[in-house]
Amino acid sequence: MLKSIILVTGLLLATYANAGTSEVTWQSPDKYADIYVSIENKKTFQDDLFKLFEKHFENLAAQLPEEYSLYINVKNLDLAGAISFANSHKIRVVDNSTPPRIEFDFQVIDKSNKVLISRGVYLWPKHFKFQRSLHANKPYYHELDLITEWFDNTFAPALAKN
Repeated sequence: MLKSIILVTGLLLATYANAGTSEVTWQSPDKYADIYVSIENKKTFQDDLFKLFEKHFENLAAQLPEEYSLYINVKNLDLAGAISFANSHKIRVVDNSTPPRIEFDFQVIDKSNKVLISRGVYLWPKHFKFQRSLHANKPYYHELDLITEWFDNTFAPALAKN
């Protein structure tokens, strides 16, 4: 029992050994390509969508060393799919011809406010193929997976050295 407690405590401490932070800015969201709402209030939809993405960036940034901050300035967002009408209701229909796209600038800044990385990013899946998946119940999983893939490709080599 004691060994189990020590093991779990060690795993928890290892999980929190890195704890970078993030901050997301939404630049002119009214000009985004597609963050249209299907059935709920537009303001509520946008707030919930932005919170979901901010939480995702926060979870990713937590993998960075604690003295680093990830700043994201989202310039454009085009959700997977398009709004369509079905039985007089608006629904989002996702197919192979409507991939997600996201454009943002990012900076990684250390605790002394030194900019370590600063770049613009335009993400879209080069070979988007809509498939049902186990993640299908997770809202905006295409977009979030795209962001995770970018984060892993951008930061994994540096994180592996730590």
